[in-house]
Amino acid sequence: MIGNKIIHLDRVDSTSNYVATLMSEGKARHGMVILAENQTNGRGQRGAVWQSESSKNLTLSIYLEHSDLEIYHQEALTHFTSLAIISCLSKLGVSSVIKWPNDILVSKKKIAGILIENQLRGNKIISSVIGVGLNILQTKFDFPESTSILSVLNKKINKEEVFETLLLELNSSYLQLQNKAYSHLKESYLNNLWLLGIASIFERNNSLFKGTIIGTDSFGRLEIEDVDGIKKYGLKEIKFTLRNEF
Repeated sequence: MIGNKIIHLDRVDSTSNYVATLMSEGKARHGMVILAENQTNGRGQRGAVWQSESSKNLTLSIYLEHSDLEIYHQEALTHFTSLAIISCLSKLGVSSVIKWPNDILVSKKKIAGILIENQLRGNKIISSVIGVGLNILQTKFDFPESTSILSVLNKKINKEEVFETLLLELNSSYLQLQNKAYSHLKESYLNNLWLLGIASIFERNNSLFKGTIIGTDSFGRLEIEDVDGIKKYGLKEIKFTLRNEF
């Protein structure tokens, strides 16, 4: 169960680093959650820093151990986590979508992000550290493309209640992963994927091109159809542009 043990920290450089230390010491336990009020060096995708105002948002890491998760099902980790977050937001009255691979958007602004680091043995994923950042009470951001639950709803939100709701949704979604409902998770993920099936503008190798997202493959790579056919892209191989939809 996710959240069977919760370690609540006032201040830490990164909750993911904290989990890594516990793992190296043999103290990490399946389902444990590390929650920090102030994360001084939170990490995001592409080596970015996740910026969060102290005590106003949720910054946490989850440690999971897997008994039989093949590496070619690794995208299911992104699926179940992303779906849990948008379900949590929905229960709070916030409509959101998933920006590939694992950002959560509200009206094209980022409200949450996920960073997953897997530990492998052969072709199996033996454990994962899933970092989650969810903006709740912060209203001023260094980047205008960010938002929060408070900014969207314009009313006071109880951060602890959001955390409890998120844990419930994470466990509900994780159950599908445990039951190996990979196809269902992927279908739900794609049904909530921003720009799926919409002609858009992307950037690769510093050049813009037109294409349409048609899905993802088993490794989570983005599948885009352009004039030359269908191509697959990893995280650092393609960028979304400021003018996505035609």
